[in-house]
Amino acid sequence: MKPESFAEALAQLVHCYFPSGLRNDDPRYRESEEGQRLTRLLQANEQPSSTWKGFTRRVVEAFPDCNVWDTTVPMHEPCNSVRVSLPGSMPGGSRYDCVVGLLSQLAPVYAIYASHTDKSRPEGDYWLRFPPFPPEFQAHEARLAGLIESTLGLTRLSNDTLFTPVPELVPRSANYGLGEAQLIDCLFTWHRW
Repeated sequence: MKPESFAEALAQLVHCYFPSGLRNDDPRYRESEEGQRLTRLLQANEQPSSTWKGFTRRVVEAFPDCNVWDTTVPMHEPCNSVRVSLPGSMPGGSRYDCVVGLLSQLAPVYAIYASHTDKSRPEGDYWLRFPPFPPEFQAHEARLAGLIESTLGLTRLSNDTLFTPVPELVPRSANYGLGEAQLIDCLFTWHRW
């Protein structure tokens, strides 16, 4: 399938779960057919599946010197997520560098981004990056991508696909207005840190 057609197919898919033309603070949003469909999907994925538990165990085993954190928020967004720190980084520490895997519950697709926080500088230093990653993140990126693909059989989305606009949709929990959403926000989460 051509990348444009794949992005178009994913855009059509997210339209089945997010009502078109409604903000998420509109009562009709959750009452809509699409909103009800998303609620059912989130309820079905509220408890971690044995597949997800097995996958996170494999991630812990594959990254023995790293902090691995299942950052999935049930009933919040249609994705599972896992953060893998680079060696020496800890959540809450002065420096926290990690790769983050986002795995959609809507389609067999995933994304990975890099997250950097350095609180040791007076002004602080914080960024998120999508591929290509800085060199120090690339080994973790490749290992996490390999685990996702070999264990779960998911397809990684390109940056072009992730950042395809879906302007008539608003993610369920995002503080977005119409015209702001992209596929990454609907397939996974708008909350990236």
